[in-house]
Amino acid sequence: MRPEEALYCDYRKDFELTAKERKKFSTQNYIVYKDLKERGLIVKVDEYGLRLFDRQTSTKGQSSAIVISKNYKEEIDFSDIFDELDKGLDRRVQIGIIDSEKDVVYYVTKIMEWPKTQRKDGNENVIDDPEIKELNEKGYQVNSGLKFGTHYRVYNYESKHAPWLIHVIKEGMTWLDIARMVRVG
Repeated sequence: MRPEEALYCDYRKDFELTAKERKKFSTQNYIVYKDLKERGLIVKVDEYGLRLFDRQTSTKGQSSAIVISKNYKEEIDFSDIFDELDKGLDRRVQIGIIDSEKDVVYYVTKIMEWPKTQRKDGNENVIDDPEIKELNEKGYQVNSGLKFGTHYRVYNYESKHAPWLIHVIKEGMTWLDIARMVRVG
């Protein structure tokens, strides 16, 4: 039995752990595990993390999602998320961000593939920051995002309003910053 499962059984009074065992087993993965279980979802714990199965989905075989636990105070590190995305498996990669009250907010991650587009006649990009080089080369109109509290607004040929807001992640930013960016978006 994995620590997350043991703590959950202790929480449900299926059996009782000692205080020492509770402290030893206490992990942020458990907080996310418990939250998902209380939502009525099927969660399996293995060496890869928390595997989530959607309702009415077989638990034999590949999971519907892998859930990666993060604390809102932690400095952002996408390496484990990119590792999961790079596997190319047909499942979601979700982040469960735990706040100070041990509530969990979930986000689904994916790699954005930017198809080519074109700028509207007469529009030129005056911003040539290295972070948006790919977007400029693919024909997107990139404007300042300051009025939305972010770095850039991005338009394609069809859009009247910016469908995308982009915020550049800098060293020292936390998952709280990500939550704030998503709320603005």
